[in-house]
Amino acid sequence: MEIQQSNSLNYRERVLPSVWSLWPVLLILPTTWLTLLPFNARIGEFTGLLLGLLFSIGVLVSIWFASPVIEVDERGFAVGDSLLPLDVITGYEVIPANRAFEERGHLLDPSAYVRFQLSVNTLIKLQITDANDSTPYWLIATRNPQAIADSLVALNQQ
Repeated sequence: MEIQQSNSLNYRERVLPSVWSLWPVLLILPTTWLTLLPFNARIGEFTGLLLGLLFSIGVLVSIWFASPVIEVDERGFAVGDSLLPLDVITGYEVIPANRAFEERGHLLDPSAYVRFQLSVNTLIKLQITDANDSTPYWLIATRNPQAIADSLVALNQQ
């Protein structure tokens, strides 16, 4: 039995943090090395460096897999495992970086679905109307909100 996907993917993005926000990961290596320095005679001269490197790689890999993936296709708008069908999306708004603080702060509805990412300040706000769901909108961090909006418009015209 073969499973075939007929969904044409219109947009896909893995929302990673900026490179500048990953600088603290570089501190893991010297911290580990300095912590294990008194034990070099017993554990080996390069063990602290090796463990620091492994810890740093482990943190970077976990950041990669924890970063949300946004997909827009025929099924709808998906962020990670959450899927919003196209027929419940009644509008969208591209939130520029200068308004992101207010949208994530005092303007945020407590019942909204949110997915933010460290150091990503542009957002897309999807207005939804669903009789079975009280969520008023989804507020999602993305590096390219206009491309998502264009994908949604293209899918609605099909």
